[in-house]
Amino acid sequence: MLNNSWCQLLILALLLLLTTRAAGQPVDNNHYLPIVTLKFDPSGSSAWYPYYINSGEKRGIVVDAVAIILATANISGKEIVLPPKRTNLSLKNGLVDFDLINPDWLSKVQQSNDYVFSDPVIPIKEHIIYLAGTALPKNLGEDQQLTDQHIGTVRGYYYHNDNLFNRLDYPSEKELVKALFRKRISFAISGDKPAQYWAKTLSVPIILGPVHSDGYLRIRLRKELKYLLPQINDAIELLKVNGSIESIMNAYI
Repeated sequence: MLNNSWCQLLILALLLLLTTRAAGQPVDNNHYLPIVTLKFDPSGSSAWYPYYINSGEKRGIVVDAVAIILATANISGKEIVLPPKRTNLSLKNGLVDFDLINPDWLSKVQQSNDYVFSDPVIPIKEHIIYLAGTALPKNLGEDQQLTDQHIGTVRGYYYHNDNLFNRLDYPSEKELVKALFRKRISFAISGDKPAQYWAKTLSVPIILGPVHSDGYLRIRLRKELKYLLPQINDAIELLKVNGSIESIMNAYI
């Protein structure tokens, strides 16, 4: 048997050997440093309140959520604000790397293989909206009732079934509410929260009618960047579990 002194020397030698081998291995610091900068457009329309606010200190749910997701995922971000129509083209051409969108807004053709989608981030719902007192067709919102109707929409936005109706495009949700008030249109499609905000701000008695879509905003990422999706989804999951996403929404709603 070895005496205590020899045992201590042997243990010391083994520790020294392991330390020397570890020191010879390269250290991967990528986990601690931003590995890529992603360009993104959070804007929607200029009146997509409370999801995007184009002035003031508070920037909106989408801006705040993207910031905390990227920080948690250890990804750098660069904000680029574009009109909705240019956002879609810029994403396709690689001028921006991602946006936030509800896949339920897209037709099957628009759900292109050029993109991958993150896990759900923010719940979002849109309705057919109209002025209080408007005469309603039976089964408003069903496909057969939308066919050939003139419906107010936001320029550049996607609507999953806009092949059925005639789009009357306006610059923003705010302008949709104003057009309803002036009776230039009878019906429009809008997110519930932007419609409620602008109806209250402009003192217009708007009714939220049938639901047109009900889903979640997700990060739509260019396909060549899909290797980042696991860390983005991990960040989203963590921020849901610790309540950060909910806190951001509650700060605006």
